[in-house]
Amino acid sequence: MRRVLVGTAGHIDHGKSALVKALTGTDPDRLPEEKARGITIDLGFAHAAWDDTMFSFVDVPGHEKFVKTMVAGAQGVDLVLFVVASDDSVMPQTREHLDILKLLGVSSGVIARTKSDLSDSETGALVEEEIRALVKGSFLANAPLVAVSAVTGAGLDALRAALTRAARGLVREDRTKRVPRLFLDRAFTMKGFGPVVTGTLDGGRLTALDTLTLFPEQHDVRVRRIEVHGEERKEAWAGERTSLNLAGVERLALRRGQALAARGGLEPSSILTAEVTWLPSMKSPLGDGARLRVHLGTADIAGRVHLLGAGSAKDSPREQAFLPGSSGFAQITLESPLPARPGDRFVLRRPSPVETIGGGRVLDAGRPRLRRRSGADASHLTQVLSVLSAGDERDLADLFLLEAGPAGLTAARLGVRLGIPASATAGLLDALSSSGRALRIAPALHAHAGTASSLAERAAAAFAERRKSGGVSVSFAKSEFAERLGRALSPAAVDGWIAVLLAGKKIALDGDRVVPPGAKAADLAGDSASFAAKIAEGFRAAGFEPPHPHELARALGTKPAVVEGLVSHLVKSGTLVRLSPDLVVHRDVALAAEKKLDTVRGQTLSVAGFRDLLGLTRKTLIPLLEYFDAKKKTRRMGDVRRVE
Repeated sequence: MRRVLVGTAGHIDHGKSALVKALTGTDPDRLPEEKARGITIDLGFAHAAWDDTMFSFVDVPGHEKFVKTMVAGAQGVDLVLFVVASDDSVMPQTREHLDILKLLGVSSGVIARTKSDLSDSETGALVEEEIRALVKGSFLANAPLVAVSAVTGAGLDALRAALTRAARGLVREDRTKRVPRLFLDRAFTMKGFGPVVTGTLDGGRLTALDTLTLFPEQHDVRVRRIEVHGEERKEAWAGERTSLNLAGVERLALRRGQALAARGGLEPSSILTAEVTWLPSMKSPLGDGARLRVHLGTADIAGRVHLLGAGSAKDSPREQAFLPGSSGFAQITLESPLPARPGDRFVLRRPSPVETIGGGRVLDAGRPRLRRRSGADASHLTQVLSVLSAGDERDLADLFLLEAGPAGLTAARLGVRLGIPASATAGLLDALSSSGRALRIAPALHAHAGTASSLAERAAAAFAERRKSGGVSVSFAKSEFAERLGRALSPAAVDGWIAVLLAGKKIALDGDRVVPPGAKAADLAGDSASFAAKIAEGFRAAGFEPPHPHELARALGTKPAVVEGLVSHLVKSGTLVRLSPDLVVHRDVALAAEKKLDTVRGQTLSVAGFRDLLGLTRKTLIPLLEYFDAKKKTRRMGDVRRVE
């Protein structure tokens, strides 16, 4: 059976609730206050099936004080039942509701001229002319217009037929490919079951026992039971009015405006990059950074709106404002984060004086705060906004990979940015890899192909800088090289990029050191080779009285730090021998002392005996003997040593 969500719209007391009751047999006004006052003040729900279609109705208030409630009810409807009373004709909320529907991207509907029993044919014809004038140029311009009376039943069959035709003609996006998400419009306690929430599932599929995340609190809850139209079900699909019995949360923690989403599928964002349309009826321009109310899903959140695009501090006040009837790109900062995703529709209202002023479409919910740009920066921003606005998933994935840089993206992370499951983004990444626009740098990690060229340039620059800086070696430890590639890269990303650069012969590995192609870790940079040779000769000539780094630096015309670095390098290469933290000698000097030991092999000597043999002071002798102990040339036995 086809399932269609229908939202009512229209001015107060134009008969929306009565019409829904006449069509479904269910009174959507459920609150005692609504019964007493005779007006709708909260969302009402009813459903009925005819002509192979299940129609779910969301009845909204028509009073100007409850416009925010109307917006919550109108989010995500497939078509609208637009109501205008025969005895009242077009009124303020008739116009405002139509503006809201257009801003929310509703594209189909049926117009009902209600209370037809209260007007004659001439008056009815005049009202219909006024209705047609109002909807001219809108999505309702060619919508069927049916005269109907909820009291007498006149026109109800014709209205049902019109709704059926509209339902059959709907062209809808495949919402099953989205991450499951449900904005709460009601929360209550059901005796024997506990907390229950209702809303319209706007993506994917939910099943009993699913674990969901409650936003903005980011608290995990479990689905215990699912109902659709009062019938228990094992699963609910995108587009269905759904009731969820939850575990893991208290009723008092639930309210309209919160959202439930598949765990790990979406993240809350306080910054929305958006395409915004400002209504011509907006009473005055809105300045950059102005306060407003943002209505997305069933949420009503305070925020500020910021200009995007080219600009400068010299712009006129007019160029720094959002003008009535204009449209363009903006960023909206929210006081409370939302699990938004690309394609979400929203409405903007001015808090004072209260009025609906605009709305639009979310382009990106994961982008940091941007500033107006000029020159090349403005051109780049324009290109980015163009890709975001087009909404092509493959191009968006390409852009997000490029912006992720060396860190890359997993399918799950890309899915959060796009608002679709990781299984779908895996296919996007495979397609980009096949076309050469992406690289798989680790089993679960992809990066933009252009990043490889950028990192090859970074590697070459790092080697060149090392050669010019007076550094000892052109090689890098793996961790140091990773910092040159990008900050805080994951081990998987580091290993992946090293493999990519190796394959492209942009780097080489010598042991655990990263070196230029064809080089060795022992290779010295720049003047270091000649300096090292002179330092080694200085140590050879000095014997067991090695020169101080400052003396060598003066002699070589370089810095002590360079000398110390070269000494460490010569120690690692074996040219010099570190006998103690403060004593370094040339290996030939140590070997000469070792040969003297051969003349007393097998003998046991005291420290004084070794002093006489080697001609050294105790300060130098003790570190040397400990060095020989470590090499097993001598074996200490108390206060004496045996020469092996």
